[in-house]
Order: sequence, then structure tokens, then C-alpha cells
Amino acid sequence: ADAADCAKAVESGDPAAVRVWRDAVDGLAAGLVTALTLLDPRTLIIGGGLAEAGETLFGPLRAAVEERVTFQKLPTIVPAALGDTAGCLGAGLLAWDLLATEVDT
Repeated sequence: ADAADCAKAVESGDPAAVRVWRDAVDGLAAGLVTALTLLDPRTLIIGGGLAEAGETLFGPLRAAVEERVTFQKLPTIVPAALGDTAGCLGAGLLAWDLLATEVDT
């Protein structure tokens, strides 16, 4: 099962999936608040397969982050614009740059 399968199970009300999802959201929120404390970003961008869950993820995640912040400014939390394809695009661009460098030398 992947994040999309878990999100579907959460949406259907599966109690085991809801527990797993809450634990995952809590862990992610704790990590994001640590990053927020250290880096003070105005926007947190969540990508990868997990972000494909939409509001099933982002609603609880925003609430969990808001519960944890104390002195930090609450950031905007958004899904990555490129979704799950960002890694593939990055790898392709890196390969393109490497090929262009080899041709130039």
C-alpha cells in the first residue's frame, strides 16, 4: 500500500488507516515545525506521492502545524506545483546539463 491507498482508506473511514494517517501527519507536522523554527520560511511546499492526497493530508497537516507553533509565524502549506513528477524532471535536467557539458569540452 502507498500513500494514495492509505488516503483512500482514510476517506472511507477505515479505523486502522485513520490511526496510521494521524501518526504520519503528526510526525510530518513535528518535522515541519522544526524546519520552520530553524529556517523561518513563509511557505512550506509538500511534494511527492503523499501530497497527491489533497485535503485529506493538507487539512489535518495545517491544523497539526498550527497547534505546534508557538513564537514562529504560521507558514502557508501548499502542494508542490509539479506534484510527483518533480524528481523525474530534475533528473532529466541534470542529465541534459551533463550532456551539454560533455559536448562543450
